[in-house]
Amino acid sequence: MEEVIEFAVGLMERNWSDIKNALKDVTDDELDWRPVPESNNIKSIVRHLRTVGQLYLSLLEDGDQTPWRDEEYVQKLTDSIAYDFQDNMKALEEFHNRFVSLMNRGTVASLKAQTFVESSSSRPQSKDSLLHREIRHLVTHTGQIRTLRNLYRRTKGEKGLFFPDNRTFRD
Repeated sequence: MEEVIEFAVGLMERNWSDIKNALKDVTDDELDWRPVPESNNIKSIVRHLRTVGQLYLSLLEDGDQTPWRDEEYVQKLTDSIAYDFQDNMKALEEFHNRFVSLMNRGTVASLKAQTFVESSSSRPQSKDSLLHREIRHLVTHTGQIRTLRNLYRRTKGEKGLFFPDNRTFRD
């Protein structure tokens, strides 16, 4: 396996471990809680991750033949996905594992040589961009989930779960 791919896969696996840790022992109340009515909740974030996980996998597997090029298809699929946390986590894990497996068999050169086009952009993109997108996307939403869980606990008078024990964060 190429070093770049090995490094990227290592980051993806670390990120997957981090999100599972961020969701460990999450309660039904936490899944549905929103700090303000217009914000996301954890359940909607996981649903979004599951949807985008399916998109990234399709872009990697199918490239320009992906049905994600069609906005109507994307909307119908998105609308068909329930807000079921357990089902979405199971699907997300399956998509993650398949994505990592495909990455393990690829090379940077082969990924750069293949392109895809999404419905949101008519510009062809090389498949190696999916590495960065997958890594960044999961990290971003893991941070949101940790923040929501901390805020939820603080509103209940409890200590947050994800506060670093680090001098640089102390007043």
